[in-house]
Amino acid sequence: MKWLKIYKKELIKVPLNQSINDISLKTIGIDSGQSLTKIAYVEGEELCLLVLPTNSSFNEIDEFLELKKNLSNKFNFTGGKAFNLYKKFSKELKTNLCNEFQAIITGLDNLFKINKKTKLPESLIVTIGTGTSVIWKKNESFEHIGGTALGGGFFMGLIKLLFDINNYQEAIKIANKGNRYNVDLKVSDIYDIEDDRIDAIFREFTASSFGKINENYETNTIKKEDIINSIINVIGENIGVIASKMAENKKVTQILFSGGFLKDNRILKRILTIISTVNNKKAVFLKNSEFIGAIGALFG
Repeated sequence: MKWLKIYKKELIKVPLNQSINDISLKTIGIDSGQSLTKIAYVEGEELCLLVLPTNSSFNEIDEFLELKKNLSNKFNFTGGKAFNLYKKFSKELKTNLCNEFQAIITGLDNLFKINKKTKLPESLIVTIGTGTSVIWKKNESFEHIGGTALGGGFFMGLIKLLFDINNYQEAIKIANKGNRYNVDLKVSDIYDIEDDRIDAIFREFTASSFGKINENYETNTIKKEDIINSIINVIGENIGVIASKMAENKKVTQILFSGGFLKDNRILKRILTIISTVNNKKAVFLKNSEFIGAIGALFG
């Protein structure tokens, strides 16, 4: 049980409440994405959530599922990398390949019930994983309305190119020590403090990411933590603006942000909250939202 030795500390257990009463004890939900595979299953009265790295061989995922298949009668798969796993285990037990967007909505519905003890209202669902997708959750239906290539994949690719960093948690720790405004140009850096054409809120907006790095900037003074902090904010500002405008177009007041790039990422959550608030939208974050696909598959 290699996975248990390595990932026991990553196994999250969430108490289920009475609003979750149609969950199968014999089903496992698997959301296999480009970078990570998320797994959801029930033991007793707890929802168990596990994350494993996705790779070309699926070794650790196979090991876990082989262990679990004798205790389960059905595996439900979703996610872009799920098809090969689905084909393999379809030969051995009952399986289902779930629509990814349906799994996201179903997972959010149930995670919202667990967290908030109530039903998910009409919302714009923004899932920030390797890339970012946007779903409009209506009363009893949903519509995928767009997205952006900016997300965790862009972040990890860029910091690999710039700093040869491969570890997400390491990158977030470094970013938390940084100050983006050592390299980013704010509106207040352009306009004189006595210039009353610009109000106090607008002065705090970003005029240009990396705008302070010009021909007069001493490049040997640039700190890695400031650059990584700025990159997260670049991604967050763009996602926040896209989501806010989509929410405005659909006349939705609540934006629910989810996905793996939010994990332990207070910098991203802060900028998404600011952009949403400025645009008169409420930003909502659910604990363990990186598992919504797997939770949705569990119910699928």
